[in-house]
Amino acid sequence: MGCSTSKTIPSQWVSADFKNQKIDRLLVYANTEDTNLQVEFENKVALSLTKQGLSPLKMHVIFPEISYKENRTQEEINQFALECKNKNINKVLLASRKSMIVDTVNTKSLHNYFNTLEPLKLGKTDVNSLVYDKKEIITYTLEAAVYDIGTTSEDKPIATSTLKAINPKSLDKLKEEFLDAIVLLFKNK
Repeated sequence: MGCSTSKTIPSQWVSADFKNQKIDRLLVYANTEDTNLQVEFENKVALSLTKQGLSPLKMHVIFPEISYKENRTQEEINQFALECKNKNINKVLLASRKSMIVDTVNTKSLHNYFNTLEPLKLGKTDVNSLVYDKKEIITYTLEAAVYDIGTTSEDKPIATSTLKAINPKSLDKLKEEFLDAIVLLFKNK
């Protein structure tokens, strides 16, 4: 088997609205069914953003009754936005895993190279009898999107920070890199 590599690709997008607005109060929501991960990540993001001069609020503290749901209706989203406005919250940072893709690929190995050579036979060859070494490549795409629910009714973010990670060596390291990408979004403001 060949060795696997780890690669992360961060990217950011910010709108003019995000650049021009003063953001101080912000609700941080780690959208996950794992409540321990939600609490841990929201606490870490809030602590890091506090160091940037923001006043982050944590979803698990402000709205403990709202739990993870894979698909929310537009009515539920509108109700949530209204509850945020009632608590004087106009910005929401929503962090979630957009995707996780598992690909199985042939490894680059001498074994596979020899198996791709045509066998020295005069009759028909049975390609199905060949055996290849394979490995899994796992790609995570994590995204943090900032929404301004105070001034717009559109469901479009005003800023995003995306981290694509291919074969991360450690999920803890991946969380830290995602946290750094989120903080960088506000540092560049």
